[in-house]
Amino acid sequence: MVKARAMAAVAVRVPQSREEATAMLAEYGKVMRDIEHLETDLNQALADTKQKYVDMTQPLQAAAKDLFKGLQTYCDANRATLTGGDKSKTVDLGTGKVSWRHNPAKVSFRGKVDDVIARIKDAGAEFAGFLRETVEIDKVAMLRNPNLAKKIDGVKIASAGETFTVEPFADEQLAEAS
Repeated sequence: MVKARAMAAVAVRVPQSREEATAMLAEYGKVMRDIEHLETDLNQALADTKQKYVDMTQPLQAAAKDLFKGLQTYCDANRATLTGGDKSKTVDLGTGKVSWRHNPAKVSFRGKVDDVIARIKDAGAEFAGFLRETVEIDKVAMLRNPNLAKKIDGVKIASAGETFTVEPFADEQLAEAS
């Protein structure tokens, strides 16, 4: 049987007066700004490093694109021979494979979707299968009438609760307040 270990309580500094709370809030603001500055420095360092490697890969990307196009041109010109008269979609060349795959069909619209919907509706019953209606629950309406909504099995209206926030002033605002 495993015994549960007691967790040590975390020591938290608690202000004992309004003045201490004011000082603690100013300190909190400074710490948060320090964190923000460090995160900004980190993001800049990451962006610089990323740009360095992007610049280094550009010639390689161009070479890879040219090699791909050359292979595709050769394989398309010799497809019948490579695939044994289209018996296979994949060919092993010893150092790698090349293959041909059909892309799935897709539907796209010219113009506005609402105009296409109107044309489908006007076209008649034969085309009605191309349209669907969605039914969804209106939560905003339930919040407007919570007493009625609670009567529905499976619906629960909960309180939004309360959130404690701390918004320290910026250094400039602290200087003005002093």
